[in-house]
Amino acid sequence: MALNEIYANGDSLNYAVNSAVNSGDFVVLGSIVGVAEVDAKLGDDTNYYATLRHVGVFSGTTTDTSAITVGAPLYLASGATYGTALTASSNSGANKLVGYAFRAKGSTTGTQTVAVRINN
Repeated sequence: MALNEIYANGDSLNYAVNSAVNSGDFVVLGSIVGVAEVDAKLGDDTNYYATLRHVGVFSGTTTDTSAITVGAPLYLASGATYGTALTASSNSGANKLVGYAFRAKGSTTGTQTVAVRINN
């Protein structure tokens, strides 16, 4: 065991997040991507914290009408840094990468569920 190890299991870690983060939200903090396991809670230091899961396949929603293929990159919609609305559009880099489609989605209208393997 390395003497400088801080966490033996880094699959779920606690981070400072936006106060509006809810359990199930995808959260992007710089290059770190996770899914909130709990709603954000106020800490003693006036920051809000949530435990983010870094491993797994999670469901999100999309209103994209075009097909999404397995392995296609998926981003948080509307330049958001947290939430469950996903899109296949990077919007010229304005949208944050969450991960890659785990299942294909056909061309449809309305809100659809997509499965995404988070990018870690």
